[in-house]
Amino acid sequence: SKIYGKITQYNLDRENAASERTPSGTTLFHYTSTDGLIGIIERSQLWATSAYYLNDSSEVLYGYGVLSEVLRDWIASRELPKDSLSLAMARQLQDGFGNHLLNRNIITPVYLACFCEDGNLLSQWRAYSESGGYCLGFTAFGEGPVRAIKPEPCVYTARWVKVEYEKSEQMRRCCEVLDRLLPILEEPGLGETLRNFDPGSQFGFDGFLRAISDVLVEEIIAFKSKAFEVEKEWRIVVRAREMLKQGTDDGGRSPIPVNFRSSKGLLIPYVKLIPSEGKDLLSLKFEGLLPITSVRIGPTRDETTAAMATRMLLDKHRYEITCIDKAGISIAL
Repeated sequence: SKIYGKITQYNLDRENAASERTPSGTTLFHYTSTDGLIGIIERSQLWATSAYYLNDSSEVLYGYGVLSEVLRDWIASRELPKDSLSLAMARQLQDGFGNHLLNRNIITPVYLACFCEDGNLLSQWRAYSESGGYCLGFTAFGEGPVRAIKPEPCVYTARWVKVEYEKSEQMRRCCEVLDRLLPILEEPGLGETLRNFDPGSQFGFDGFLRAISDVLVEEIIAFKSKAFEVEKEWRIVVRAREMLKQGTDDGGRSPIPVNFRSSKGLLIPYVKLIPSEGKDLLSLKFEGLLPITSVRIGPTRDETTAAMATRMLLDKHRYEITCIDKAGISIAL
């Protein structure tokens, strides 16, 4: 359908523009505890946690709040007839991302692994000061598909996303999606074409709703309050993408391998990120290992023995990291 083709082209343009957002170097840093380090190195796995169960679940709800505000303003500022398809679509989005957010059929499963541009950040060390902290450097080149790492669930895809902290830019990005996609429904003939399809089909009203929701989720999952700007955060975002179906997608007949861990009395869902078996140079370079290029030990009472044990762990599992760095920061332990 022409409508779906226009959405697909817009999403491709979006992704091409996003690829120009790059980290300050070619390395992004993941902070973890001692137990986390052991699990990552011994199993060659990263865990991407459900976005709704992060240490501060308000992080993901923040993006939904920004979009709800933009949708409210968009609807209020348009003078459209009552039977307008674009107005109906905006109201459906408003319900899905606002009024009905806590309905389990509305929430889209999204899993995140979090990184920083700074490999020696005091606020991160403080979070791990009691259990012992480590910072792992991962090769990354900018927004877009993750190289050398893949989600264990084969119907999910993983993308690097740079977190946006400026609310004005967050609102602009949401407005751009609405302004580019919703008016398609008002184009002569296209709205009538949409009405002629089965509403639940890929090319019907519900299919259009799923597609535009998919684009909006990709935007808002990168939004965070400016109060956290010092983190300079990046995320590996893992989810099933409507606009990027996988060849192994069997329509939901196979169960997604979601795992669970416990934290503070709660069950926390997560999915595994594992080394990819691709033919790209980065995957070939690391030969079945995660693309870890550096390790830094956080503040500890005995950096020398910590470095020795870390070296033994890395050597045992074939991680060829030449230098183990130290934080060089003193905090109360």
